[in-house]
Order: sequence, then C-alpha cells, then structure tokens
Amino acid sequence: MEIYFDNAATTPPLQHTAESLLGNPSSPHAMGIAIERKLTIARATIAEILNCPHNEVIFTSGGTESNNLALIGFAMANRRKDVTCMAQPWEHPSILEPLKFIKAHGLANVLIAPYEAWHNCKAHIRLAAISHVNHETGDINDISAMAAALKKDNPHTVVLVDGVQGFCKEPANLSNIDMYSFSAHKCHGPTGTGGLMVRNNMRLVPLLYGGGQENKLRAGTENVSGIVHMADTAKLLRQNQAGNHNHVAKIKLKLTELANELPNVTVNSQHHNSSPYILNMSFLGIKGEILVHLLSEKGIYVSMGAACRSRKNTKTALEAMSFAPEVANSAIRFSFSHLNTVEEANTAKQIIIDCVTQMRNALGMYSGLNSKPSCML
Repeated sequence: MEIYFDNAATTPPLQHTAESLLGNPSSPHAMGIAIERKLTIARATIAEILNCPHNEVIFTSGGTESNNLALIGFAMANRRKDVTCMAQPWEHPSILEPLKFIKAHGLANVLIAPYEAWHNCKAHIRLAAISHVNHETGDINDISAMAAALKKDNPHTVVLVDGVQGFCKEPANLSNIDMYSFSAHKCHGPTGTGGLMVRNNMRLVPLLYGGGQENKLRAGTENVSGIVHMADTAKLLRQNQAGNHNHVAKIKLKLTELANELPNVTVNSQHHNSSPYILNMSFLGIKGEILVHLLSEKGIYVSMGAACRSRKNTKTALEAMSFAPEVANSAIRFSFSHLNTVEEANTAKQIIIDCVTQMRNALGMYSGLNSKPSCML
C-alpha cells in the first residue's frame, strides 16, 4: 500500500501522448519551424490561462529559476540606492535566498517583514514578492488586493507573485501583478520545466546569456517536449479546476478530523482562507521528522514542508510565522492532488491515529484531552 500525500513537493505526471519533437525551434529549416509552432501553441495556452499576451510568457526550468530571474534580474536592471525589495519571512527559499544574494551584493535594499508591517515603508517599496499560496500552510493571499494596496502608495512598485502552489489549482486574478512564476512538476507536468509571466514594460537583466531565446531573457534551447507536456496538462487542469478543487477539499476535510479524534492536535494556518491542496497539522509531543519517517514505513508519504529547505539549516514557515516551538517542531504537511481519494484519506487517518497513539503511550503522554506535552520524542 502506498498513499502519496506530498504533492506540494512534486506531483505524479499525467499521462501524455509521446510525440516526435526532434528539432530546434531556433533552426530555420522545416523541422525547426514545426517545433517552433508547437512552442508557440504551448505559449498561447499558458497565456490564455494567465490571461496575458503570449509574448509575456517566458519558459524556464521551473519555479526556482523563475523567481531568481524575477528578483535578481530586476535588482540588476534597477541598481539604485532607493530600490527596496520586500518579502514576508515565511516565503519559499526560492524567494528568500535570491533576496539574500541581492542584499549581500549591494544590488538593493532588502527588508523581510510581515505584510502588516509594510505600511511604514510602502512609499519606498520598488519590488514586493508575495506568494499566491503558502507552501507550508496553504494560506491563500488575495494577491490582486495586496498589489493594488501597494501600488496605491507607490505606483512604481513592482509585484512578483510566487504562483507555484496555486497555478491551475486556485483562481488567480493577475490584475496589478507584474510577474508570476509557475512550475510544471507542481501540477502534474514534467520536472525541469516552468515559466515566468513578465509584463512587457518590465526591465530585467537575464541570468543566462547565449542565443537570446525567450525574448532575450532566458538563453538556451527550449525544452519543447517538457513545455508542450506542461501546457497540455495545465489546460486539462484548468478545465477541471472547480471539480478538482471540490474533490480535494473532501480529502482535506477527512484528514482534518484528526484534530477532533486525537488530543492535542492542531491545524496550522494564519487565516481561514486556505487551499484544500495543503494541510499542516501538529501532533504535539512528537517530532514531525520522526512521524514522517514512521508513516513512510507504513506506506504514507508526507513531509515537514518545502523539499528545497530539507538541505538547508533554515527556519520553517511556521517558525517564521511565530508559531510556538512545540507546534512548529511537531508539524507535518499533507498535500493533495485530484488523483488522491477519500478512501486513501480514511486509510491514512486510521494509520496516523494508531501511530500517534502508540508513540504517545510509549512516552506516557496525554492521559487527558487537554494535557500539555511533557516531552518530545
């Protein structure tokens, strides 16, 4: 038995008709022109989903490259002392790490603070990076409203949205948004493929130099096979977005019942508007890492947060959000796909109850419903 609830890390690719895509889209011969047409159709498909002109879609290797191009490319193109870049401390590493690079190399001022604290310096913000859906808690930001508020105080503010966890899952209003990143493997496409929506009035310095592909912002021969696969999958997901959303919500609701069926279990989010695709829960008294490994032995695959963070000694989003240490240390993340079933959630729920109960009994914990953790396994 295997139950895969780690879809925020990567999703199983949907079946895709294998096509012969031999040829370089930059080649002038008939085969190259044929491949270029497929690339053009894929670009138009993504542009339709994002409701933007097709020439504002730049294909990359994924969300990390897209966020790096947006942030570092902007900072390098706008080197001035009055340029200030802002982000919240619980953003994905592909946002926070490029901002560290920008600060370390003196490309711009960088301020990392909760959005509520931005009002003191909104007039000075030139670039704001916000996530559509938080990668650990699933909290959804009203990106259009946030962008409108920022631009009201400073019309020159550029807004980058990390759309990786929301693309083809949550409705996205990109009015007031200047750049939007997405990644294929988070929505049943192939790894190593993604993109960045860049408004035509944006000035970015490319990070890669060569043949001048992708509107001279991303040199290198395009991964046409991966891009076509991504576009076809995104189109299918967009057509079924509402139905998939409702289906996944039932799965999340079933696992959320653990908070009522086990003592000292919390659902972790900042506000009520959260995506059904992500559920973050803490089983107090048990380290999240240990529970993740135990569930893996039972054939249930979950995580503790961003896979990109697993190799770095950095704070989790929960820690950055000021959740109590015992909550952050005992948290695990479930993340779902429309391919999951309610039956899987039922099976997983019972296994989790058994595992948590056994571990707590072994430690002599939680004899009463409201008791506090005496130790952490």
